[in-house]
Amino acid sequence: MNHEIPTVPQNDPAETIMAALAHGLTGHPEKAPALFEPFILGGYATALGLCAALAETTVRLDRQNLPEDSAYGLLVLDAKTGRHGSTNDLPPGIRFAAQFTAAWANNDRDTAHDLFDALVHTGSEEAADALAVGIRALYDMAVTILREQTSRTEGSAQ
Repeated sequence: MNHEIPTVPQNDPAETIMAALAHGLTGHPEKAPALFEPFILGGYATALGLCAALAETTVRLDRQNLPEDSAYGLLVLDAKTGRHGSTNDLPPGIRFAAQFTAAWANNDRDTAHDLFDALVHTGSEEAADALAVGIRALYDMAVTILREQTSRTEGSAQ
C-alpha cells in the first residue's frame, strides 16, 4: 500500500509535523517549510510548540536512557580544529536550537521558554532570521535522530 505524504498542513498539528519529518526521512526536506508556515504565522504559542515538538523528537529516546541524576548536553566541536567549543560561539539560530534542545531534554521548560523569548521578543529582522535558522536546525536534528533510530531498527530486524 502506497501512502502519499501530505504536502499541505493538516487539521491536526501533530500530523503536519509528522509529515514534515517524513519528508526529511525520504530525502525531501525542502517540503517541510511550507508545512511549518502555519506554526510560524500562528504566533508565539504555535511557533514555540513547533520548537518543543522538534526538540522532543530529538531527545525522547536518549532522555529515557539517561542514568538517574544525569543531564543531557550537546557537544560542540570546531570542525576545523577538532577542539571543543561552546554553544555561545555558535551563530544565534544554531545556538538557540542547541540550547533549547538541551533545556528541553533536561525538562527545564522555563529555560527553554526563556531562550525562545530572548530570540523572538526583539521583533527584529535578525531575530526572525535566527528563528528560521533555529527551526531548521531543530528539524535537521530531529530528522537525523529519526534516521539513526530507523537504521538501527532495520539493522536489528535483519
